[in-house]
Amino acid sequence: MLTLQCKLILDKKNKKKLLELMRVQSSAVRYAYNRLLGSNNLKSLDTFNNITKELQKVFRLNAKYSQSAVIKAKSILLSSTERNQNPRKVIFGGRDLFEKLQRRNINGKQREKLKELWQERRKGSLYSVGNKRAKGNNNTRFELENNSLYLKINTGSRE
Repeated sequence: MLTLQCKLILDKKNKKKLLELMRVQSSAVRYAYNRLLGSNNLKSLDTFNNITKELQKVFRLNAKYSQSAVIKAKSILLSSTERNQNPRKVIFGGRDLFEKLQRRNINGKQREKLKELWQERRKGSLYSVGNKRAKGNNNTRFELENNSLYLKINTGSRE
């Protein structure tokens, strides 16, 4: 498995599309997490497929982004149970930041910065899983053009 963290330089139009995709997929992860909490059998392929199809309808994500959301939600759920934490008390975006925001003594610009940071952590990721059979991931691919490496991200409707 290969995980990369990088800074993207985008124009306003593409940045807006990417931020919207990240927001929608983050919501889909939280939605899938709640569905998995209510499920009796986490290892069932039927459960995985049903949640994936539900995500496609509710969030209008393609199959790969929906599958990735379920995989991420499942990993978060399994991680919390492995650490002997109550999975119903998971806070997306980070418990520390959330608890700081709940305090009444933080006001003004400092509070706005904390809120922005928490929102970024809560909504600011895109999780996309590929597989060997498909030669990687169709939603996110690195392409070499003019001796430069570009990241191609499918934001929906073949854009």
